[in-house]
Amino acid sequence: MNDQASLSFDASAVSPTVVHDCPEWFVVNKPIGWHSVAARVTDGSATIQAWIAANYPAQCALPESGLVHRLDVSTSGCLLVAKSERSYEDLRENFSAGVGGWSIAKKYLALATPGLAQSGEFTLFFSSRHKGSAKVTVHEVGSRNERGVCRWKVLRASDPQAAAGDPTTFDLIEVELIGAGRRHQIRAGLSSLGHPLAGDLMYRGAPLNESCNHSFAALHAWKIVVTGIEVESAPPQWA
Repeated sequence: MNDQASLSFDASAVSPTVVHDCPEWFVVNKPIGWHSVAARVTDGSATIQAWIAANYPAQCALPESGLVHRLDVSTSGCLLVAKSERSYEDLRENFSAGVGGWSIAKKYLALATPGLAQSGEFTLFFSSRHKGSAKVTVHEVGSRNERGVCRWKVLRASDPQAAAGDPTTFDLIEVELIGAGRRHQIRAGLSSLGHPLAGDLMYRGAPLNESCNHSFAALHAWKIVVTGIEVESAPPQWA
């Protein structure tokens, strides 16, 4: 399944919102079905970049309207936006800093195939299969610029008595992305461990009721912490 496939719903019917605003940056709550930035594959679909430009014209002077990072079209939640060139550069640098300094913490909610340890961590290496491929390949060794680190903990164990496709048939987990994020890091990484996300057919995940997440992978950018300020996007229905 390709994340760029035609949507079965009108993504633009749910607008982004600003969940935190301060002098140097703000955080946008991205709905599922919205692309982060405009590109060839978005084909005129709704993008957070265009929404920011339309609602905050001064942001047009910054690259990608000041977006410090991106989320997959299938992922909802917190997107960090810089308000000036200086804050854009500082936030971009610290977003990838990993541990130490005032590195930015990124925490996600996800539904994973049951059986993960109560807590754990992976360090894996992520590369594109070939030009234009929708998927990434996961390796146990690789170059530094392919390295991705995640920590997880199980917040709610699965219910073996729940009906197939119900969110409670999966483990609800919190995943912290350490350092620079790689494309599909959480999705491909957990799938390589044998615990793909609910609804993530691209990485062999079991189906999730469409009413929960419109057939997308169950992944939500829940919290972001910048210079000690924690910003949260309300958990989605499936969580």
